[in-house]
Amino acid sequence: MLGRNAELVVAVILLGFAAMAALVWIPADVETQIIHTHRRQTTLGDAFLPTLAVGILGVAALVQLLMTLGRDRSDGIEDTGVDMTTLSFLLPLSGIVALSLAMMYWAGPIAVDLFVADDGETARSYRQMRGTYPYKLLGYALGGTAMVFLITSFIEGRFRATRLLSSILAVAALMAIFDLPFDTVLLPPNGDW
Repeated sequence: MLGRNAELVVAVILLGFAAMAALVWIPADVETQIIHTHRRQTTLGDAFLPTLAVGILGVAALVQLLMTLGRDRSDGIEDTGVDMTTLSFLLPLSGIVALSLAMMYWAGPIAVDLFVADDGETARSYRQMRGTYPYKLLGYALGGTAMVFLITSFIEGRFRATRLLSSILAVAALMAIFDLPFDTVLLPPNGDW
């Protein structure tokens, strides 16, 4: 279990990361702001979803920070810091997230290389195909499903078919929420290509 000091450190690091991402990284890395107006047409800009994500992360970190600071030291929770039990949980969890993100990043380009025919005159790259079905959803679907399924299986200590089904449904719901209503949104990691 994380102790009080470790909780404070994690909350401060995440709050700092959220602030840095919202104020420096996202504005420097995207072409359009949160709301983009071009020729009297207003759309969600490239910065909308990343800013929303780091905003939620920042609020969660702030809540954790305030709860940890507000907790009475006499509440019976021992301040053990980070020990081997914590590391034996965090290291495999970090590996699962890294594997899932790699799958998310490379599934689309590998699928284009394998399944899109080169007509001889023009080579089709993933950058050209990233806005077409199924390639625009492939990385998000595979990597997201793997992440949810593997994390829940790791926490439960076993693989279950119902968890795989719930992971597929959760990721499908997120794709429907973020992809269907917005024509200009590219699900991660398509904006990087």
